[in-house]
Amino acid sequence: MSLTIPAARSDADPAPDHGRSPALARRVRAAARQDGAAHALALLHAATLPGVLPAGPGGHALIPETVAAAASRYDTPAGPRPRRPGTGEELLARLPLPGGENLVALRIPGAGPGPDGGATWAEGLVALRLGLAERALREATDRLKDRTVQGTVMLHLPLVRALVADAACGLAEAAALTSAPAGHRDPAELRRAHRALDESGRACLHLLGAAGFASGGTGDLVRASELLADTYAPPPPVPEGDRP
Repeated sequence: MSLTIPAARSDADPAPDHGRSPALARRVRAAARQDGAAHALALLHAATLPGVLPAGPGGHALIPETVAAAASRYDTPAGPRPRRPGTGEELLARLPLPGGENLVALRIPGAGPGPDGGATWAEGLVALRLGLAERALREATDRLKDRTVQGTVMLHLPLVRALVADAACGLAEAAALTSAPAGHRDPAELRRAHRALDESGRACLHLLGAAGFASGGTGDLVRASELLADTYAPPPPVPEGDRP
């Protein structure tokens, strides 16, 4: 069984309007697929919120350690504010990535998606996660294509083929849900795209078996991708009966 993952078209043109550009999405997706999470996050950050910590709806941030160190402000619903002692900023964890880079998880009271680049950062993350999912599926299938069980190549086994199909379907669903022009995407569709990518990543972990739990490999990439969704995905709407 052979697997070809469609490549995102590259585009070197600058991304206008705070990164609301299909060209940026293609670049971020390609960077994630080819170079991994840290490089793609740095690219997306420079195009959408340079110098500002991007924050999710819960006031959390998950970004490369080098980006966090260089940011002098953090995003809030009212716009960026300076990072100063006494704001309550808290380092929650460091998340190692393949290649030696780290993501840092931060919590800042009052932080959240801002009016300028917050929405485009959140939208760009779907393209970034799509590239990471493509990378994870490629690495999982590369690992299995030369392995055999009782003389049968593992990629030819029905259960393995089904898992590959599940992972590929998640990629296709996420790509379809985010095909609308940037800035015009329904938050519900972004949430569905994130769920589809979660399922694709978990299918890759099943394909990897025990190797998916080893540090420094594809499993770290899948877990980082899912944590990015937990941090930045649009929150579900509050049920009407629970509204104040």
